[in-house]
Amino acid sequence: MTKKWWSAALIAAVAVLVTACGNGGTPAPAAAAAPEAAPLDLSGIVLLQHSEKTGLDDVVFADPVSGAARTTLSLPGYDSSLNRFDGPATKLDLVSPDGQYATLETDEGVDVFMLNAADRRYERTGTVPAPERSMSERASRFQNPQFSPVGSKLYFDDDKAVYSVDYRQLGQPVKEADIVPSGSSDQHVEDWWVDPQGKVLTWRDVRHAGDRLAYLADSSGAIAYAYYEEPGATYQFVTALDATTTLMSAVTGSDEHGVLMRLHLDGGTPQLTKLVEKSEPMIGKTAAAPDKATVLYQTYQGEWFASPVTPGAVARPALPQLPATGTVSERQLVGWA
Repeated sequence: MTKKWWSAALIAAVAVLVTACGNGGTPAPAAAAAPEAAPLDLSGIVLLQHSEKTGLDDVVFADPVSGAARTTLSLPGYDSSLNRFDGPATKLDLVSPDGQYATLETDEGVDVFMLNAADRRYERTGTVPAPERSMSERASRFQNPQFSPVGSKLYFDDDKAVYSVDYRQLGQPVKEADIVPSGSSDQHVEDWWVDPQGKVLTWRDVRHAGDRLAYLADSSGAIAYAYYEEPGATYQFVTALDATTTLMSAVTGSDEHGVLMRLHLDGGTPQLTKLVEKSEPMIGKTAAAPDKATVLYQTYQGEWFASPVTPGAVARPALPQLPATGTVSERQLVGWA
């Protein structure tokens, strides 16, 4: 009887001791791994936004319907050009086709940046070396950078010629073509253009249709860039609809600030159809959506309008969650991603 009681007591004590030791020695469960950051959304409308507080620029990808910012990426610099974004809207003036690189025109020349997705910012990879000049030539710097739509070239000019570098690994610039005057006195007309195949086009190869239309064609003969002048007005290229049809927007003259028209080249004769009448306040920038069925307008007061691409269309307020900034320089429409 005594041995049985002692055995039972001993077993119970050991059980209690094992249980106590087990509770005290079990390590705390490992902390749950932090969730991975959502991938950056680099789609929508591309904007260059300047912060008066920091003096630096941000690249903003905004929803094309609401205007709400999808992704904001900071830049360690700011664009110092006065009118680089006044031409036809293309995101390639600011970011590479995949959004992994960005470029600015600065007081030093052309800067290149690479995306740091984890920190949601672009980091400078370098500055394109300044053009080589002899002792007797005036010092200059590169300007007007634009990414190629294909490959890894970044194009820019020095007022005399167009050059390129591989933006993934900056090296000595390579000359692509000499700049040839366009023949137009309008400051909005581009000195050179890059076609969809990534080839630099200059006015050396200009084509004319009648007395008013001058255009540049790609290797297939399709219109890649154009301007149209008539007494008292100049129309700027917006986008190509097909090989012989483009959208044009008035930039100077009686139709200035908002008139949108479709130009079709029929057997060498330009045929014009007015789509949207001019509006107030004054339109500063026009960009066609990727489907080319809608056009977005930014006014000089930083307001937003949009219209379909149909005759008799009316430009109506757009991007309600993207408030006006007061001036275009604070937030510039660059293009569509």
